[in-house]
Amino acid sequence: MSAFGRLLRTLRPYRLTLAGAIGCMVVYSIASTLSIALVQPFLRVMFATGVATGTSAGDAAVSAPGAIGSAISWAQALLQRWVFDAPPLVAFERLGGVILVLFLIKNLADYAASYLSVAVEQSAMRDLRRALFAHLQRLPMAFFHNQRTGSLIAQLTSDVDALRGSLAAGISNLLKDGLTLAGCLTLVFLASWKLALFSMLILPPAALALVTIGRSMRRRSGRAQEQMADLTGRLQETIAGARVVKAFRAESFEESRFEVSNTGYRNAFVRLRRVSAAARPFSEYAVIVVAVAIAWLGAREIFENRSLPPERFFLFVTALLATISPIKSLSEVGGTLATGLGAADRVFGLLDTPAAIRDADGAVEAPPLREAIRFERVDFAYNPGETVLTGIDFEVPRGQVVALVGASGAGKSTTLDLLARFHDPSEGRVTWDGVDLRQVTLDSLRSQLAVVTQETLLFHDTVRANIAYALPQATQTQVEAAARAAHAHDFIERMPNGYDTVIGERGLRLSGGERQRLAIARALLRDPRVLLLDEATSSLDSESERLVQSALETLMRDRTTLVIAHRLSTVQHADRILVFEHGRIIEQGTHRELLEREGAYHRLHALQFRS
Repeated sequence: MSAFGRLLRTLRPYRLTLAGAIGCMVVYSIASTLSIALVQPFLRVMFATGVATGTSAGDAAVSAPGAIGSAISWAQALLQRWVFDAPPLVAFERLGGVILVLFLIKNLADYAASYLSVAVEQSAMRDLRRALFAHLQRLPMAFFHNQRTGSLIAQLTSDVDALRGSLAAGISNLLKDGLTLAGCLTLVFLASWKLALFSMLILPPAALALVTIGRSMRRRSGRAQEQMADLTGRLQETIAGARVVKAFRAESFEESRFEVSNTGYRNAFVRLRRVSAAARPFSEYAVIVVAVAIAWLGAREIFENRSLPPERFFLFVTALLATISPIKSLSEVGGTLATGLGAADRVFGLLDTPAAIRDADGAVEAPPLREAIRFERVDFAYNPGETVLTGIDFEVPRGQVVALVGASGAGKSTTLDLLARFHDPSEGRVTWDGVDLRQVTLDSLRSQLAVVTQETLLFHDTVRANIAYALPQATQTQVEAAARAAHAHDFIERMPNGYDTVIGERGLRLSGGERQRLAIARALLRDPRVLLLDEATSSLDSESERLVQSALETLMRDRTTLVIAHRLSTVQHADRILVFEHGRIIEQGTHRELLEREGAYHRLHALQFRS
């Protein structure tokens, strides 16, 4: 299905409201057409030309097709009895009343159509943003490794807003202005089909030129949206990394990089506007050319051939001039639609990105762990040909603590990610009591896990909300108990509003140790069956580390734990230690066993405790 077709499908849940908006647009167009049609009888009454000057409406009815001709004949007879046969002042008053009623109906219909259209388009955009956000939550971590945050934000904001403009143009401008234009053109042909045909000579080439402009705008709009995504990404990275930028005195370097993105967007947008700006003046000038030519031909019909009554010529001119506004609006629809469809390609492309990590057909609930977690000959690569893990094979019996040690980049964190199903193995499998993790539901698996990473992520919210993130229904007593266990309660109480203190984006108002203790309190509150600790104490000073390590040891009792640590002193009491090197397990055993072998673990231990 095309992008425009998919865009229209977003309107399906609001078809009744949309039908109401369309109905109001039809009423608006009919009222607009009738108000213009009153020009001819109004002039006849004002200048008392009388019936003898020619029943132009009747002449129109003769040349009009059956149903339209009958309707015009009925309208002419009604006007004859109600207006033309009445005294001039009475006729004028009656026409004035009709004009007031028509314009009241027209403006009320315009208001209602605008309100209902906005309600439909905003509801559809809300649903689209919701679908995009929900889809992002289901995409695997590998997807985010290959994407810039600013680009994704741009797709949920500026691209969706461009879609909104496209939808508004498609519903409002295309329909309302299209119907109004159709009504005005009908009056134009009824007034004088000869003049109308003459005016149509220039429209086909003008329309072809506008279509060409629209196609060019769509291509240029896509480039402009990509440049904006790059600009947003650059801005987001620089703001998030402000500390690093200032520490390395890289302000000038970042300014130059931003200038490249900024100028790129400027150039792309100028090229887009250069094309789109041509549509409006081109269409307007085309109409003016037609109007001047028609005025000349009309003058010949009135003064030389005497085949066209003056009031009917004025009707023709008024109706023709009334086409200028809808033609202008419709000429811009192409550009607006092109911009929106360029954004639609990006938005629906994101929605079509497959969620590689999802529940398999027939997936079952993961029961509480009874026996063991096993990695069975697991290989993994983020990208084809770039193997990160090779032949990982080990077992974590229920209730035991297994430590993963080794140099940075050895594959330890990736191993934990496979257990949480942030990724799936390229080869081999990870099992939960003998069941492949790909055969259990994600919710049932992750509900039994708690993860504390070396990159502490807190939200711009209160301390209480950040701790309770793992268990939203937790009571204040439970939150405080978790904070006390993580040795965070004392510093929380010293904060201005205690547990109601807002800690800022990513918790930047806190020290690194305080952030880490809040993250540990969040994990403690969840009371998980399996703990995944990735450098959980890396940001703590010696005293805080001692206190938190004590809390973690209490928490790890009777729980299955995988812990990554560079400080070997924190894993000496693990039931088993796995030594990673270049994506492989090269040694495993207890702390004492590994020291006695005098292998890789012995060398790491000697380096850390050389003093």
